[in-house]
Amino acid sequence: MLNLLHRHILKEILVSTGLAMGLFVFVLLMGNAMRDVAELVAAGKLGLLIFFQLIGLLIPYVAAYALPLGMLTGTLMALGRLSSQQEITAMKAAGVSLYQIAAPVFLIAFFGMVAGVLVNLHFAPQSRVAYQQLMATAITQNPVSFIEERRFIHEFPGYVIYMGGREGDLMQDFWIWELDSERRVQLFLRASEGEVNFDEEARQLVLTLRDGTAEQRDEVNPEALNAAPDRSLYFGELPIALPLDQIFGDPRQRRIRTKHMNFAQLMERRAHYLQEEASQGTGLSAERVRVQTYLQQHFAMAFSVFSLAVFGLPLAIRIGRHESYANLAMALVIAMSYYFLMIIVSWLEGKPELRPDLLIWLPNILFQSVGFWMLIRAGRH
Repeated sequence: MLNLLHRHILKEILVSTGLAMGLFVFVLLMGNAMRDVAELVAAGKLGLLIFFQLIGLLIPYVAAYALPLGMLTGTLMALGRLSSQQEITAMKAAGVSLYQIAAPVFLIAFFGMVAGVLVNLHFAPQSRVAYQQLMATAITQNPVSFIEERRFIHEFPGYVIYMGGREGDLMQDFWIWELDSERRVQLFLRASEGEVNFDEEARQLVLTLRDGTAEQRDEVNPEALNAAPDRSLYFGELPIALPLDQIFGDPRQRRIRTKHMNFAQLMERRAHYLQEEASQGTGLSAERVRVQTYLQQHFAMAFSVFSLAVFGLPLAIRIGRHESYANLAMALVIAMSYYFLMIIVSWLEGKPELRPDLLIWLPNILFQSVGFWMLIRAGRH
């Protein structure tokens, strides 16, 4: 009988978890895609093939967050439905303990945790790096598309560019504001026409303006428009170089950010800092704590699959809501509480003396402790 009941519970949880994971992957995927990719596709800067490749590379990255959310939501939905339909009560009346009922949940959570380790420490970092490289390559293959008509372009540091129209390769009505370090206008250019060319060797856009005027602002007080009216001048042709490396970085010198490193890269970086500490005779360095924090964060995020399942299991049995939207809302509240604690700990990254690499496990310890306490209490009734 137990095998039959276990298969029944296992099936319910697998279906609910799979559906919930699919929902969260879609939501997180669309959120990232709309933010980073969709605008570029709509502006004609990326093709559809590159768009779908980028979406595919985002899936492992968002799966790192969708996996614990899906496990929690699936547990609440499946066991909440079984509890509301009195199936849990019937199982207990037949002599099946709550721990036997919970066994399939623990089994799925364990495999989910293992999958989370693989995703967080290998697939997600690699896919994120590949995503950024493909994005930079796709745009630099057609860099002229950066100058889009009737849109204020802020991508180039120190400049704001506006182009009013286009006739073939000839662009018309250029407005360019050159900004100082405080983002105040120090030079204003306006040209009736111009063209954009790409210098592949220097990796820069060369914007050639024709038939325009330049207005130099006062260096001390650039916002005083009437301070120096004699600083305006006319030009026939004026080239402006816009380095693409300021946006994407030089691919020959591009370094992977610490939070985008996989397990092997983080361990290599950690070993490097250990050697530095040993040679200099210093103690725990802030750089090594930072690397260890990201390393432990990846493990803690994977372990959250198990922690959230343990927390949600007795809650689902005790409350027993049949409505999917109520269980989904409850899962979101619980997940937001968990991630809020993770964010609080991440704020301590700049304070290595507080050991954020160890404190990152506090949300897991807290949620598991409360979850097992509720499960023990529920098992006594």
